[in-house]
Amino acid sequence: MSDTAAAVRIRGVLLAATSVSGLALLAAQATGYAGTVAVTLALALVVAWGWPRITGSATPSATSGVLAVAAVAIVLSARDAELRWLPAAVAFGLVLAFFGQLVRRSGREGLVLTLLSSFGGLAVTASGATAVVAAQSDRGRAVAVVALAAVVAAVVGDLLVAAPALRARPGAVGAVGLVATAVVASVVAALVSTRFVEVGPVVALVVGAVVGVVSWALRRVLALEPELPTLRGQLAAGAASVLAVGAVINLATALT
Repeated sequence: MSDTAAAVRIRGVLLAATSVSGLALLAAQATGYAGTVAVTLALALVVAWGWPRITGSATPSATSGVLAVAAVAIVLSARDAELRWLPAAVAFGLVLAFFGQLVRRSGREGLVLTLLSSFGGLAVTASGATAVVAAQSDRGRAVAVVALAAVVAAVVGDLLVAAPALRARPGAVGAVGLVATAVVASVVAALVSTRFVEVGPVVALVVGAVVGVVSWALRRVLALEPELPTLRGQLAAGAASVLAVGAVINLATALT
């Protein structure tokens, strides 16, 4: 299969994993902090399980172990709005990543790519953890629910990219995807305003568009990775594309 064909192929498990992950985290954010921590940690562990294989780590099992241990520390560190302990938790993950390479017995082949795999996994997990504190306030939960609904809606872009009529027009795919995420974000914003606090239409449109693009772009970047077609790869990529928008949720909550 050519690179182009592989890039536009619809991965059913990936889209299902993205949708289920997004809806699970949406429901958790709507219910409160404890549920958000639990779902975020579960998604981070899924990323730890499959991310090293997608990103070409030379020691995937060891890298998965590093990311799993770091995921627990990173997610549980998100206890206050200032995220004071998050940098320390991420630094702990970095130390584990370097230490794992120091004790390798298989030589240093693929050292840089393996470290980059670890750093990427830590970045995705840390981004997801920043949204955990959103569940501590009505404003944060409202923004998170709107954003995660838009992430699920962004799956439309994955479906459209395989359409023959749009295959040579990525700009059209992006435009339709943005409209889908913006519309869904606006509708959900109107609904959550009756339960939490009001999320204005402009905020909903901007947040929905940004998280939709971030989530969709990550899946497109990973589309050509050799391990993506595997079950492990698709599950990890789906979870990662949901956690990756956490920083956007945190920033939008702080600014609005």
